[in-house]
Amino acid sequence: MAKLFKSSVLLLAVSLAVSMIAGCGGDEYEEEPVPVNFVSATPPGGEIAANGSITVIFDNAPVDVKVSVGTVTVAGKSATITGPFSPGPLPLTITWNDGIQVLDYTVTAPCCAAPVVIGGTVKDGDTDVNPDGINSGGVIVVEFTKDVSGKITLQTEGGEDVGWLGKVEGNRGTLELVKGRELVNETVYVIVGRISDAEGYEVDIKITFATKSKV
Repeated sequence: MAKLFKSSVLLLAVSLAVSMIAGCGGDEYEEEPVPVNFVSATPPGGEIAANGSITVIFDNAPVDVKVSVGTVTVAGKSATITGPFSPGPLPLTITWNDGIQVLDYTVTAPCCAAPVVIGGTVKDGDTDVNPDGINSGGVIVVEFTKDVSGKITLQTEGGEDVGWLGKVEGNRGTLELVKGRELVNETVYVIVGRISDAEGYEVDIKITFATKSKV
């Protein structure tokens, strides 16, 4: 009976010693973080639609992913970046806990949007326009968001054609001065017309402006 008791005590002591050694070893061991590297992006660069998306693949699951533009969603080893993005150059910077990647894109205008006026010699509602400045240049320009076709004319407020030569080509319309048909002071003019794009959108144009009073 005494031998059995001594054996039990010895076994218990050995088990306790092994547990303590294992416990100490566990405290000293720290698992090193797995490095995460960029693998690929789809599309890798070039043109992208304003409402498009970019998918980025890593070799391991990334942590704390951030992007300079757009919204990012992470799932496993991939990250999806969505817009909308503004048309024009898009330098996209992606960062995560131990890396950074820069991608370059060009955002194109939405393919299914109707053309609109974005600029030109005069704006709708302009007043105090100097007629001499326009007459000396000999042209009035209207700029659109995309290439269009159609017709524009320059009229008086009462709807009478002033006689300038209208032309629509590419992403702009032009009205060229005809000698003897110069703009005059204290008069309301209206640029009117109808344009259409390759997708079939038709838009009516009406830009009203007034010339300044005589000095």
